[in-house]
Amino acid sequence: MEQKVIQAKKAGFDALGGFAFRGAPTEMYPLCQKHGLDYIYYTDANQQTYREKLEVLKGIKPARINVQFADHDTLPKKAVAGWLKMDALAEKMGLDMDLEVHRDTCTETPEKTYEIADLYKKATGKMLRFCWDFSHIAVVKHISHPYAERLLERPELIQLARQFHFRPFNGHHCQVPATDGKGQETADFKIYLQFVDAIIACWMKGARGGEVVYACPEFGPIGVNGYGLSSFPNVWKDAIYMRAKTNELWEANLRRFGE
Repeated sequence: MEQKVIQAKKAGFDALGGFAFRGAPTEMYPLCQKHGLDYIYYTDANQQTYREKLEVLKGIKPARINVQFADHDTLPKKAVAGWLKMDALAEKMGLDMDLEVHRDTCTETPEKTYEIADLYKKATGKMLRFCWDFSHIAVVKHISHPYAERLLERPELIQLARQFHFRPFNGHHCQVPATDGKGQETADFKIYLQFVDAIIACWMKGARGGEVVYACPEFGPIGVNGYGLSSFPNVWKDAIYMRAKTNELWEANLRRFGE
């Protein structure tokens, strides 16, 4: 695990995320501290398990918590009721938490995600902070390029976010390769980068300053969870490449909108 953290640091990453059952946070958090990286805690939860998922963080304060909440058939009203309980506990513990837009959870479609956001605001007077992974809802809805027309319909929710998962996708595949393994970008990736540019531009238009936004160039591994297919090139190298291209777009938009 420490070698993974060291290699991430060498590759220029500023933070790492760890899922609840993969040696995090008790193993990963101190390693991130040791090597100067921020740590983000990934977890899934529901109305019955949210307390135990947060209790493991006693004495640990990750930069943010990323939560995949409930199930695909959880109605928005029920999801918000559960999220409010988890949200209240996280606030009491001094933790910053985001609801991830993810398949097989309460945020499986844009319509459910927006309804959850609206119900949360009605209940609290505040806007809900999401971790946006557009690859999930793009596949669920079979959305075609240009993606921004459909996926950035609610810019106020994009602009409030402090987490993004930038996994290259198209409307039928939630992960596509960035490169051909020989140093050339794939056609799908070039199209996807246009969407990343649109996301960053949207976010910067509403930026208020004073906080950190975490952008994960996410490439699922080959042969474990099905994100990476056997025909893909090295997904770690693609993640490093994606990080560099995302940073280029970030810097270009900083010049465009001003620091």
